[in-house]
Order: sequence, then C-alpha cells, then structure tokens
Amino acid sequence: MPRTIDAATVTRLGDRLYEAYRTGEGIDPLPESLTVADGYAIQEALIDRRDAEGPPVGYKVGFTSAAIREELGVEEPAYGRVLANTVRSEGRLDDDLIDPKVEPELAVRLDAPLDPPVTPVDALAATGAVVPVVEVVDSRIRGWELDAGSAVADNALAARVVHGDRIADASAVDLTLEGVEVRRNGERVATGVGADVLGGPSRVVAWLAEALAERGERLAAGDLVSTGSLTPLVPLEPGDTVEARFASLGSVTVSRP
Repeated sequence: MPRTIDAATVTRLGDRLYEAYRTGEGIDPLPESLTVADGYAIQEALIDRRDAEGPPVGYKVGFTSAAIREELGVEEPAYGRVLANTVRSEGRLDDDLIDPKVEPELAVRLDAPLDPPVTPVDALAATGAVVPVVEVVDSRIRGWELDAGSAVADNALAARVVHGDRIADASAVDLTLEGVEVRRNGERVATGVGADVLGGPSRVVAWLAEALAERGERLAAGDLVSTGSLTPLVPLEPGDTVEARFASLGSVTVSRP
C-alpha cells in the first residue's frame, strides 16, 4: 500500500520513536493504520535523528523466517539500517534496552555493489565475507504491540549487532546449510539453519537489493547485511547469557546486566 501520512506526521512519529531510543522508555503503540510505506518514511526520519550514533554501515533484514513472521504477525520481510555504534564485539550489553530478544544470524559483507535485477547467484558472487552474529532486537513500543507498519518504522526492531571473532570467506561456507544452536543460560532452546531465511542468506540479499531499488537506494561494496534470524526469538532477561553456537563459524555470546 502507498504512503498515507503527511510529512508532519512522519516527523512527529519519528520523534516519538527517537525519544524511546534516547531514554530507554517504551512508548504507546503507533497508529494501526500505518502502511509499510508509512513505516519506511518514519524509519528514515528516525535514522536522521540518530545521526550522533554514527553513520549507517549496512542493513538488517527482519522477518525472513516463517517462524518469526508467524510469531510477530507480519507477512513479508522488512529492512532496517545498522548504525556504526550499534555493532559490538561479543560480551555484556548496555543496560538501556527496553525488552530485548536475541536472533542468531548470518551476516555478509559485500565486495561489490548490487543493482537490480539481482538473483541469489548474483548476491553470492558479490559476497566477500560471512560473519556470525547475534542480533539483539528490541521494540520501542511497549509489549511488542506491533504490526508491519510500526515494526518497519521502529527500524525493523534493530538494536545491536553483536559479532564473534571469526570472519570467513564466503566461498568456504555453505550459507544454506550452516546451522546454529542457541543456549540460554546453558540450556539449549533453539536450532536452525541458513535455509530457514527465505531459502538461504543469498536470497535475502537479493530480496534486499530489489526492495532498496524500489525506494531509489542500492547496496554498495562494503555494506554489512544481517540476513535474519535462523531461529524463533529467544528472550533476553536481566541476568541472562545467550550463546549462539554456529556449525563452522564459532560462537557468539551476549549477556544482559
């Protein structure tokens, strides 16, 4: 559906979300009538307000697995921006998150730009490196009371991208078959494989290239793309430690104070 709200409303709703980021306090739900196009307009306003957090260094693609789409009640993938100072090495997180959850993901670093039409083969050819990550997602809207438009507006729920020490050449990893096991406080709670995200991470990158082109943007060499959760959402309560153990890429651990 097309955009339905005016510039003043875009700014007002972007400001509400920005205050939630700034204060760590959740806000009431956004209007239920927001379209996905409205959401991307608000997301852009929000990112403009967050410029002090460093420039965008890439994208996160959310809702790429059927399990996540069903859990959150959305019908299609969506993207958000990854800002420089939200990318962290593994370890203890900040204490300013609202209601975070964990997603184990395969992130890729592009060696070449991608302009449509883009196939998964094109996306794989442009991929230089694979990085195991735990994306920490968070809803600035209280209680995760989301629909597709508000989830997009909230930068597709992006909060932190936490990476491990190992970076692999893309040619050395079968992205579709790469598996992960997630342990929360030592207990195994979820498993998944690369094929769970739209059939494989390269399909996610191809989807993103096409989605960006619809809005006059493009994927550039050097962009980081986190391709979506390989498992259902894993809660991250105060005091929790969550470890994502990848089949060939090592592990990534995060803990919440």
